[in-house]
This record gives sequence, structure tokens and C-alpha cells, in this order.
Amino acid sequence: MTLWSALRVSWQAFKTRRKMNRQFGKREDPFSYATTPYEAARLAAMDAALGAGPLGPVLEVGCAEGHFTATLTGRASRVLAVDISAVALERARRRAPKADFAEADLMTWSPGPEAPFDAVVLGDVLYYLDRPGVGAEFEALFPRIVSWLKPGGRLLLAHGFSGDKERLHRRSFRERFERAGLRLVSETVPDADRGGVRCLLSALEKI
Repeated sequence: MTLWSALRVSWQAFKTRRKMNRQFGKREDPFSYATTPYEAARLAAMDAALGAGPLGPVLEVGCAEGHFTATLTGRASRVLAVDISAVALERARRRAPKADFAEADLMTWSPGPEAPFDAVVLGDVLYYLDRPGVGAEFEALFPRIVSWLKPGGRLLLAHGFSGDKERLHRRSFRERFERAGLRLVSETVPDADRGGVRCLLSALEKI
């Protein structure tokens, strides 16, 4: 990454971190993970999409306050959960004390020796990173994430959308991972919605 690229990526990370810390700083659970039928259906569908039975090590990116992290710790041998918001992570650590946490920007972060994983979960993350000025860096992210999976490992994408245009945009994330070498296992939209927002849930597997 050139110096100019690094500056652009850092600026985008600064803006996203500030936005999310403000959002989570307003009150606990500002996205209503614990109270809405939409979130209950989304989290249940995410759990089912990981398949039955126990899991080995799992990486969750965009863990927020740890609602799905807590579910993962009941299934996985080890959970590493990442978020850009320190405010959210403070609550996540209380909710899922068995997990390990990292405050980081996915565009520049790497799990290092923690990888590879049985599963990687990306929940409402990628559209925050897909911004003007960092297109090349964003495209380079997809093969990097694929490299963090074990052979046979599963990638789970869960991104909200409103309308056909946003749905196509969210689907483009899955298509990029397919071009990077993953195979689509399933793709669903859980029934529940929140104010017209629904969730595109895609499960892919490393061949």
C-alpha cells in the first residue's frame, strides 16, 4: 500500500470509527439487536447457516456489542471478535467473556497466527468499507479474507438492504468472494424486516 493509499484508508477508518462510537455512545443496543423481530430472525438464520454441530476457531468481524459473539462462544472452540468501535467492544466483552476481542479496521488488520479459521462471519461490515477513494484497497480485501479460512471453512455474509439497488450491491460482495475462489452454499433473505430493511444472508465455502 502506498503512502497516499494508506492515508485515504486511515481517513475512512477515522470517519467510520467516529460515526460508530457516536452511535453506540447514544445508548446501549442502539441497533436493537436484543428487541426486534428482524434482529432475532437475522441472528437465528446466521447461526443456522453455519451448519449443525460444534465449530473450531471462528473469526467474527463487526461484532458490535457481542450479541452473535455470545452465540458463537457456545459453539466454537475459540472466538476472535473484531470491531472498529471501542464503545461497542466494551459491552461485547461483558456479554461474551469467553471470546477474544480486537479493536481494528478490517482494511488494514490481519489475524496473523490466529488464522486459519473454521468460519469467518462478516455482519453488516462491507458496505461501510466500500467507499470512494479506496476502491483498490477494498477489492484487495476479498482474497485476503479467503486466505484466513481453512479448506472446507465457511464464510458467512449478513448485510441489510432496502430495495433492489442495495440488494444488488450486497450481492456483489458475495460475487467477489466467488471470484476469489469460494463456492456458494446457500443464500437466503429471512422473512422479518425492519422498516423495509431486510437481510441478505450468504454462506460460502472454501474448496
